[in-house]
Amino acid sequence: MSKYQYRPPCRELSGYVQYYWMLDLEDVCPSCEPHRLTPQGFMEIVFYYRDSYKLILSDGEESHPRATLYGQRTEFIDILPTGRVGLMSVVFTPVGVRDILHLPLNELINRYVSLEEVLGREGKDMEEQMMNLASFDERVDGLETFLLGRLQRRNEFENNRMRMVMTRLLQCRGMFNVEQLAGYACLSKKQFERVFSTYVGLMPKQYLRVIRFLYAVEFRNRMPEVDLATLAFHTGYYDAAHLAKEIKALTGHTSSTLFQLMCFSEDADSIEWFLGV
Repeated sequence: MSKYQYRPPCRELSGYVQYYWMLDLEDVCPSCEPHRLTPQGFMEIVFYYRDSYKLILSDGEESHPRATLYGQRTEFIDILPTGRVGLMSVVFTPVGVRDILHLPLNELINRYVSLEEVLGREGKDMEEQMMNLASFDERVDGLETFLLGRLQRRNEFENNRMRMVMTRLLQCRGMFNVEQLAGYACLSKKQFERVFSTYVGLMPKQYLRVIRFLYAVEFRNRMPEVDLATLAFHTGYYDAAHLAKEIKALTGHTSSTLFQLMCFSEDADSIEWFLGV
């Protein structure tokens, strides 16, 4: 039996956190399958409060932190549950995470690090609290207290500028180029790339690639009858081969395998929520 729960943030954190979610599987999984994490366009902290997970590498496996900060991703990783699944996540807005974590986000690309490693004793204390609390609401309340305590609004002008750019970027489903976004932000291309990577954690070109991919996935879930060529045309790719190549690079799956998996995944709903459709 599985239990999935979701909760939006409090008003004070609404510009920094998208939502919280929890997945709890009561039965022990006798033959666990790996879970593939693909680029999603945001950062998150995940607490694995039941049995631990392992990271699957090309040359074997290694233990995965109980409290993991996932940086922005441009590639996929596979993690493997080792028994009972219980996890709780806070999903940050693309721009808001910087004012809470106070970290150089562009150094976390494609990285997954323990909360203790990046936040020290404060991170370890938060991990232990999440392990010991019993309910989803208790965990969210504890997490919001922690996040509010770390929130420091610094450069409001640049914050607002990047939020405005991000809103525009998501509305247009990534079908912009870097020069257009820089002009919208009233910055030179070089200045824009520096500011964007500081606030988001990816270079603009990398982020546009991820958002365009997410839009293709969301479009295909809304219109499952479209073929790959039509999908590519409507989502900003040169042709079907270009889209298929991008899907393979970002997820490790062929297009047909990915779309089959997404039809049965709650990721489809989260993508629609993120893109604002």
